[in-house]
Amino acid sequence: MTKYTLEQWRKLKGLSQEELARKSGLSARTIINYEKEPNAFSKASYQKVQKIADILEIKLSQFIL
Repeated sequence: MTKYTLEQWRKLKGLSQEELARKSGLSARTIINYEKEPNAFSKASYQKVQKIADILEIKLSQFIL
């Protein structure tokens, strides 16, 4: 199983930060923070991380946190 960071997955799926934010219901600033500060993403709620994984069509275990 391949693991990538949030930014790598987002780019592989062809989404901009703004598109991912819109689809997830999060702000673009939040997505930017998650990408720049992996510690922030690893501390995000399960629901937020699961929503992003669903949008990217991946399993949670495929994220590098």
